[in-house]
Amino acid sequence: MARIRIIMDNAEAEGLACEWGSAMTLEDDSGGLWLWDTGASPKFLDNARALGLDFNRAQGVALSHGHYDHTGGIAALLDAGFSGPILAHPEVNRPRFAKHGGKIEPVGIPVPLKRFEPVNGARELTPSLTFVTDIPRLPGLPQSLHGLHLDSAGQSQDPVPDDACLLLRTRRGPVVVLGCCHAGLENTVACLRERLGVDRLHGLVGGAHLYNADQERLEGALRALRECGVERLCLGHCTGEATAAWLAGRLDCGMEPLRPGLVLNF
Repeated sequence: MARIRIIMDNAEAEGLACEWGSAMTLEDDSGGLWLWDTGASPKFLDNARALGLDFNRAQGVALSHGHYDHTGGIAALLDAGFSGPILAHPEVNRPRFAKHGGKIEPVGIPVPLKRFEPVNGARELTPSLTFVTDIPRLPGLPQSLHGLHLDSAGQSQDPVPDDACLLLRTRRGPVVVLGCCHAGLENTVACLRERLGVDRLHGLVGGAHLYNADQERLEGALRALRECGVERLCLGHCTGEATAAWLAGRLDCGMEPLRPGLVLNF
């Protein structure tokens, strides 16, 4: 049985830390274990210890993109002795900024990675798990880039070229695991269809970055999920509670909000 365990997310969970960040582990049918993102701070390590997780079992770490809320705990993980491979898109270390309340603040990886394995395109992590980067941005399809910049003056928009996802093949069908989905759900689903031949999805897990989306983006995300026949939504982080409920209601499928400690079996 494939299993995803949420280590860090925004929602509160008794006895565990929460923050605006995301981290989880993925285990496939063969027992292969990978860490997907590291939250915004070392708190994800505290949660991992409380949950009895041993990261020395992990075959490696894959990073969804270079924003602080997904990479903030990587330095603490390395300080704790993790020596496995770290996989990320080549642009993961670039400086990033975001506009919040009229101010532009740094939002990139807090401590740039001195060692990592750059991945372009797709890379198989286990026979059932694939790391997908360089998601094409098709003309006319929305992305989640509002307020993101490459400079502190806010003059150059950040296209977040390192945005990535995971494809976990399970007995129930393919499951897509997101970081923040800055490429947009429509582009992400189209990439999986064209690059990996995935037409149908059993599940969608992670952050879809739709918490501030307008109706056009919501309808586009809904259309993409309808076309791939998704049966199970497990959303959190940057999705937005109202948006997750709206999608689940229109897709007539179950919705499991993500929280630290949650275990998803597939």
